[in-house]
Amino acid sequence: MKEATKTGKLLSGNVLAIGAHPDDLEISCGGTLAKYKQNGYNVYMVCITDGRYGRQYSPDEMAAIRKKEAEAAANVIGAELIWVGYSDLGLKEELALRSKITDIIREVKPELIITHYPDSLNPDHKVVSKMVCDSLIPSVTQTIESKFTACETMPILYFMSTVCGTGFFPEEYVDISDTLETKLEMLAKHESQLEVYTKYESRDLLKFVEARAFTLGFSCGIKYAEGFRKMHTWGQNTVKSLLPH
Repeated sequence: MKEATKTGKLLSGNVLAIGAHPDDLEISCGGTLAKYKQNGYNVYMVCITDGRYGRQYSPDEMAAIRKKEAEAAANVIGAELIWVGYSDLGLKEELALRSKITDIIREVKPELIITHYPDSLNPDHKVVSKMVCDSLIPSVTQTIESKFTACETMPILYFMSTVCGTGFFPEEYVDISDTLETKLEMLAKHESQLEVYTKYESRDLLKFVEARAFTLGFSCGIKYAEGFRKMHTWGQNTVKSLLPH
């Protein structure tokens, strides 16, 4: 891994974002990831499922398309994509998935992780959120066998907003006024899903995401923002925010 420029508030230089499907991260935290990258950090974008049930084509064809879209989106900001490849709408809370996520955390050794909020309609979002939380202690447990060494310190976990923000009340905001266009450029690489939203939801996904960022920005007195909640439990309490400013 490249040595990151130590700017801002993080020390390790590595930021890990873990989403269930291709486009989840772009929708909910793309502007923040772009900001981290601008500040010199190594950004890793994990996609747990292959998005094969994206509704446009046959499952296998859809999975191949969505992987290419995810790669293109990550390339917009120079992030590294980690493609895990489980089938979507079939994730289960199981040891194999937890072990895979633990290995990713051990390999990247981030100081901060961003993932889904636990309370979500999508079952894959719920499972990924739970498995990421359950992987924190194994990631620092030296006696668990793995091809990657354990992290020296436990990563701090932040939850990104749900898609529409329903039931999600941000504790912290990131000003993405200067990275909104980059966020939208990343999202635009997911062409198959832009078509899905137009066809099945009768809405423009890019305009919807921009409106969501505007609403969050209005909430905290800036033009555009993304909102986050921190995990509050033993081992996760800090005296500082690790989000970019």
